[in-house]
Amino acid sequence: MNELHTRGWTIVSETISKEKALRYADQAYSWLEGWNYGYSRHDRSTRKASNLPFTHKGGIFSRYGIAHEQFVWDLKSEPLLVDKFAQIWGTDKLLVSYADGLNLSLPETSRPKTDPIFAPWSHVDQSPLRTNLQCVQGIMNLLPNGPEDGGLMVLEGSNKFYSELWQHFDHKKGEKGWNTLEYQNVDEEMTGWLESKGCKWVKVCCQPGDLLLWDSRTVHYGAVPSSMNDRFAAYICYKPASMVPKEAKEKRREAFAKKQCTAHDPAIIRTTPRLPPEYHHSYQQAVERPLQEPVLSKRGGQLAGLEEYDD
Repeated sequence: MNELHTRGWTIVSETISKEKALRYADQAYSWLEGWNYGYSRHDRSTRKASNLPFTHKGGIFSRYGIAHEQFVWDLKSEPLLVDKFAQIWGTDKLLVSYADGLNLSLPETSRPKTDPIFAPWSHVDQSPLRTNLQCVQGIMNLLPNGPEDGGLMVLEGSNKFYSELWQHFDHKKGEKGWNTLEYQNVDEEMTGWLESKGCKWVKVCCQPGDLLLWDSRTVHYGAVPSSMNDRFAAYICYKPASMVPKEAKEKRREAFAKKQCTAHDPAIIRTTPRLPPEYHHSYQQAVERPLQEPVLSKRGGQLAGLEEYDD
């Protein structure tokens, strides 16, 4: 907790066992192979966009209702994982986001470090208009993740200068002001200013089963692997049910029924379309693919917001 407040990020080692994390990674591989586009985990030559379902920048899979696959809900219901967020917030009555889904980065070829794909896309996942701690984000790491394997880059200590940052660069907010959504790009001049305050970039490295936590006010981005090692990770975020408005709870239930992904913050319901763009080769199959209905435990139903907590 001290590191989370002072550095803006921390690692909770072996939150789940390495063996369990690798089993979840195995299920993620099976999910990719299950589309039958020619991808095989055992053949590196099949690491091609034409052999995979639709993905966003940096290996993020957030379509097809992936956040509601059975193995993803099993992961989000892991007691030791949930307990870490219960310790952060001081309550076990939590709701979990249906966030971005999974990061399944499969490097195709080795690229020089000068390739534009490695350019930082620094941002914060919190509106500059809300300067208090709003959310603690998490990543459950599923495969070994070293310095060149892509993953979370954090500007350590930047959370401490959150209010001052936007005040100092008030002239950059534009005609419509700062973003009211829980997201704001942070440009190179801004990161340079933060570095002058003593903040430093850190590539977070971790092992399967490790939980990465960071304050949403911490400047960060997801680095693309420059090695040939796969990066598999799940985006995890819990928040006290008492901090989620009634309207948001109702929208969460609607999103669950439609098997949609939402924003990282369980209290922010900004949905991602379940289907990929119509031009993508997986579109028609995704239309015909039946919605996956996960089987949730009572605890899983509470975390999903489908069951009420006892008073």
